[in-house]
Amino acid sequence: MRRYLVILTLIAVALLTTVAYHQFKPDWVIFRKGEGYFAKKEYSQAIPYYARLFKSGFYAPNLLSHLGTSYIVTGDFGKAMTIFESILNQTPDKLSALKELANIYIIFGRFKEGIILYQTFLKDQPNNTSVRILLARALTWSDRFEEAIVEYKKALGEEK
Repeated sequence: MRRYLVILTLIAVALLTTVAYHQFKPDWVIFRKGEGYFAKKEYSQAIPYYARLFKSGFYAPNLLSHLGTSYIVTGDFGKAMTIFESILNQTPDKLSALKELANIYIIFGRFKEGIILYQTFLKDQPNNTSVRILLARALTWSDRFEEAIVEYKKALGEEK
């Protein structure tokens, strides 16, 4: 009999803890739902959860980057650009946001802005070959062939 009482008490504590968490931390519950969809690569399902939290001012370390990535994957580049710009305004040293925003600028043909962001990224990580190649491509698309050649050579390790 005592064993059953202990088991029932543990079950009751678990249920009450869950209810209390939902009552006192509803934003975290919403965030975890969005994270669940994001983890399953169901990005269009994750967007409403993340967007709601973003609008309410909720903060979690991955909220904005996951929202921006979800927008990219679903093809909503305009909203993705806004999100990654927001990340940069909050934390200017955020390299992944810098690279993603540069990629979006390039997609929209805004080569000058994309090139500047790639160059900023490379100041911090000069040996990042993939970003150096992205920079070289953007320079090529901007008809800046000589600079592109220099960047390709740096990517190949032929020039420092």
